[in-house]
Amino acid sequence: MADNLEEIMAMAAALGQAIRRHPRYELLRASDGRVRADKAATEALDAYNRAVAAIGRKERAGQPVGVEEKRNLERLHQTVAANETIKAFMRAHADFAELMRRMNDTIHNAMSEPEEPAQAPQPQTPPA
Repeated sequence: MADNLEEIMAMAAALGQAIRRHPRYELLRASDGRVRADKAATEALDAYNRAVAAIGRKERAGQPVGVEEKRNLERLHQTVAANETIKAFMRAHADFAELMRRMNDTIHNAMSEPEEPAQAPQPQTPPA
């Protein structure tokens, strides 16, 4: 069996470039930039992530999570969920994730197909 690593890497690079040019990836990048430029969106995400991390630390340590902490997390979640910039990013992320899932399924299916046996050369009949 020949080592075709270079061929695979070249194909992977070409695939990466094709993905980079795909409209779903372009939309994801653009919406990510809009979230980063939106101060309210970044502050809401940061506050939500801090609250999730704090509750996670408490849960891992076996400490009780207070009702007010849970209510605060829910308020922060609602703030994040209501932000139009974040909602657009989440839609773009979901669309891109679907593209990547379909691509991975295609690769997996191609790898799962049985290999076709090499065909033996057919004997040629000499011309009469």
